[in-house]
Amino acid sequence: MKVLVTTGSKYGSAREVGQAIAEELRTEGFEVDYLDCAEVLSVTPYDAVVVGSAVYGGLWRRDAEDVVKNFTKELQDRDVWTFSVGIETVVQEGQPKDEAYGLAEKIRAHEHHRFAGSINPEKLNVGEKALIRALDPPLGDFRDFAEVREWAQAIGARLQEIAAL
Repeated sequence: MKVLVTTGSKYGSAREVGQAIAEELRTEGFEVDYLDCAEVLSVTPYDAVVVGSAVYGGLWRRDAEDVVKNFTKELQDRDVWTFSVGIETVVQEGQPKDEAYGLAEKIRAHEHHRFAGSINPEKLNVGEKALIRALDPPLGDFRDFAEVREWAQAIGARLQEIAAL
């Protein structure tokens, strides 16, 4: 089974999560391609797709959103999972879901998962620094790669079930 893992990432945090998912799926025995979302020209060669993005202000990056919008029909005909990487420490109970959930529903994704990300203020532009000052989240790398691998393993198990049908 051939799988595409693709992410929209500005500073590399979401990209590294996507690459970890791709690597875990490879160890599960799948043929996996990893591409940045801007590099995706087609999803036709793939049986399954995992699409992820960094989240800024509740929004996915445009390149990840474009993968969903440009290939909606093709993605609806495949097994798809989506994920976001962002500032989970500022998400409040009962807070409206970010746009990623709507995108996941649009392409009939099996699941949308949110991962904590990484904030390095030295990499941020002026607008992002202002947003960080306003939100005042803890700074640092909060990614949990054990959680990422566990989620990828669950995807692999589900794909093996699907392949056995």
